[in-house]
This record gives sequence, structure tokens and C-alpha cells, in this order.
Amino acid sequence: MKSLVLVFAKTPIIGTVKTRLASKIGDKRAFWIYQKLLRKTDLALNKISNEVVVFYNGEPPTLFKKLFFTYQKKQQLGNNLGTRMQNAFKWGFDEGYKKIVIIGTDLWDITTSLLEDAFTQLDSSDYVIGPSFDGGYYLLGCKKFNEKLFTKKNWSSPSVYEETMKEISGKSVALLGKKNDIDTLEDLNQIPELLNALKNQFGERKV
Repeated sequence: MKSLVLVFAKTPIIGTVKTRLASKIGDKRAFWIYQKLLRKTDLALNKISNEVVVFYNGEPPTLFKKLFFTYQKKQQLGNNLGTRMQNAFKWGFDEGYKKIVIIGTDLWDITTSLLEDAFTQLDSSDYVIGPSFDGGYYLLGCKKFNEKLFTKKNWSSPSVYEETMKEISGKSVALLGKKNDIDTLEDLNQIPELLNALKNQFGERKV
């Protein structure tokens, strides 16, 4: 059965990524954090058997350099996150994939086993979702295209997960463990490993 991981990622350009975090720690530190998150995501993806397509937002994908090097890259299309995700899922199902999971590049706790578990859950569930502590989700997977998942949502708000769950009420839904996306300084403070690495790289200033 063809299965696919959609990876939503911003092209790594300093000053354009992790802007909420950058407002507290500066562009250089935020860019460094973003690169670390990209590498962690790439490492997890390299060990899975599922196909991977990176949907990028920003400048040409050559700027990813060696990251996601072997994966097909397609530009995100749409004027908001929901439309871009909807278009990516539709493309995947139109290509014949039977199980599709989408992730971003904000999760320090991303692992190969987490992704494998998501696909395993889809064997017996209609949907799989990984809620994040900020009220959104870090992973969403399904076996059929459902445009309602991506419309009438307050994207980047604490209500996204709840609104999504309402859309799939009555369906079988597998829940993964709640995890912490890194978007703000408060989020970063919850990841001592990464915070300490940042301090070792740049010193204590602004952190």
C-alpha cells in the first residue's frame, strides 16, 4: 500500500524563519534553532520506508542544500496554511497514495518510530493526530481526502486541534502523545537539550 509523508517546511533563510522565537532571541539564534529542527526531521525521515515529499514555502528549494536532499520538492500553493495543506493532501491522494501523514519541522521530539506508529494507527483508524501543547497538532494523517479538515480554522491559534477533532467526530481517531512544537521562547525553554546547545553555541545572551 503506497503511503506518503508530506513535510511542510520553510526554505531556510535567516530572518524569515521562527519569527516569534527570533523576536526574543534574535534572527541568528532562531535560524540556528530552525536548522537543528530541519536536521532532526531529516534524520527521522531517512529511516522510514514510506515515500516523502517536501512541500516548501519560500525561495527555491536548493537552499535546503543537503537537507531533504533525496526527496521530491514541491512548492506550497494557497493563500493560507489550510489551503496549502488541502492542496498537498489532494495532490497525494490524486497520485494514488492510500495513507498520507503530514508533519511540519517544529518538533524536536520527531523520531522514526513516531512516524511509523502513525502509519500503523491508520491500519485500524480513519485518522491519526498528534496534538501539541499549544492547541494545534504536529501530525495529521488520513486515508481519504477530507477538505473540511482544512477549512474554517483559526490557523496558528490554540483552537486548531479542537476544531479539527470536531470535524472528524464520529470517525475512528488514533491519538499520539502530546508534544511540544517549538515556536516561542517558552517552547524552547521546555527542551533543555536544545536550549543548552544554543547557549554553548552563542553564549547566554538573550536566552
